[in-house]
Amino acid sequence: MCLNIYGQDTYSGKIIGMGNPCPPSEYPCMPCIVLWLETTSNNYVLSFNSHWICDDKIVVDGIEYFIDDEVEITGTVSTHIDMHSEEYFNLEIESIKNLSIDLISNRIVMYPNPTNGELRIEQNGLIFKSVEVFDVCGKNIGVKTQICSENSEDAILINFSHLSTGWYFVKLSTELGEVVKKVLKE
Repeated sequence: MCLNIYGQDTYSGKIIGMGNPCPPSEYPCMPCIVLWLETTSNNYVLSFNSHWICDDKIVVDGIEYFIDDEVEITGTVSTHIDMHSEEYFNLEIESIKNLSIDLISNRIVMYPNPTNGELRIEQNGLIFKSVEVFDVCGKNIGVKTQICSENSEDAILINFSHLSTGWYFVKLSTELGEVVKKVLKE
């Protein structure tokens, strides 16, 4: 039951998950996770129009957003009454942006770009799970990477010297998420 609908606005916070509350007297309980947006001022139950919310993630336009991601969501808030007659705020997602990815992207330094030989990626405290290189058609070209340590600063080196001139995409998977960076091979 919807009580009030507020205008569209933008909210920033962290995606959190909570088990679907079910009093012991009600059986069977639906086994699912309710996803919330936790902001500094309020918590909002996340809902969707044409997006998927399943298990521990939201999928919007093919991009996955997980519990603990810092996000910015544009949407419409409405108040509802739950099965326990408690009022809650529902946030209907119109668009979503992962702020965690922006933080990762800003920490990654790659040079020289354009390159004609070795590309250096400074880790700046990030832990990389994998590094992959793709051509403009999206084919993983299997370029070998190596980790080098200089003065206790870790960096990843990718050799582009044997590749044809053109654009490539470097996909960096870290413990905080994935970032794709564009590289020009001269």
